[in-house]
Amino acid sequence: MLKDRQSPLESEVSPSMRLSELSTLWFEEIESNGRAGRRTIDGYKDTYRRVISPALAGLRLNELSTGRLDRFLKNVAADHPATARHSKVVLTGILGLAVRHDAIHSNPIREVARIKVATKDVQALSVEDVLKLRAVIRQWQDDSDHRGRPRASDLLDVVNIFLATGARIGEVLAIRWQDVDLQASPATITISGTVVMERERDTYRQAKPKTKAGFRTVKLPPFAEQTLRRKYIVEQPADDAMLFPSSTGTVRSPNNFRRQWRDARSGSEYEWVTPHVFRKSVATLIDREYSSKDAAAQLGHSGTAITEKHYIARATESPDLTKALEQFAGHEVVDGPTM
Repeated sequence: MLKDRQSPLESEVSPSMRLSELSTLWFEEIESNGRAGRRTIDGYKDTYRRVISPALAGLRLNELSTGRLDRFLKNVAADHPATARHSKVVLTGILGLAVRHDAIHSNPIREVARIKVATKDVQALSVEDVLKLRAVIRQWQDDSDHRGRPRASDLLDVVNIFLATGARIGEVLAIRWQDVDLQASPATITISGTVVMERERDTYRQAKPKTKAGFRTVKLPPFAEQTLRRKYIVEQPADDAMLFPSSTGTVRSPNNFRRQWRDARSGSEYEWVTPHVFRKSVATLIDREYSSKDAAAQLGHSGTAITEKHYIARATESPDLTKALEQFAGHEVVDGPTM
């Protein structure tokens, strides 16, 4: 019989199934097929638990119309547009499972109104800003008044590698000494992993970067090479040692680094500077001196679109319309000396 040949999943998914039941099946599927990383899945689950479930979990699939989903997402977007967009991604995946198993004819989420998220201007540090910020961090590191909290003594070194590579915080904290080649000319660092934080698991080094294009070898400017040579002489590390370990010699948590970074810049004019700002600063400088293609390669992007949209700070430049605008002068001749 046909019923006997059906898989358990095919027989379970039906128009009368509730979203809560379907979501369980979808999360099981994406965890087993390996297409999404642990952090991505945890993010999906968090969005479902906090945002989607309270409003929609009890509804059956045949009750989830495009109009109902559109109203739900608009209500979320009124206060939290980014959360609404993420909710749309999760719902698209969950309801896509129902489509694939013929429980519904089409995915109702695909026809909801577009969720607009305001884009923020890219903020990057100038060369002068970097010099001033370095002085702020150096003073913080040298301050003997620790106020009961131990201070990281290597923040300036981490900043130098941020500025020399344009790497993400997780990528920088995942660098091992075996990824560093001080014999090359110029010296290089190979970005070959990233630090991952998962629920119910200690922070660990993932043996691949965030994206396929993120696996790259970057050439280091002299200031970064000098930083690494000094560290190597002082520390005499093993090849498999982390370049910037935790206080106990293990993989350093990005959250712990961010806390140290907040302490270091607190009260200064650079409180707005997060580790990601260094990545944008590198992209902006390389774009200005070379090209956006070079900036994308340095950052580990597969193309220039994301780099140009989210990482390069530039003023809008109008086309040369001076000939047209000169018509406003008429026959007037401006007397006096010219500059």
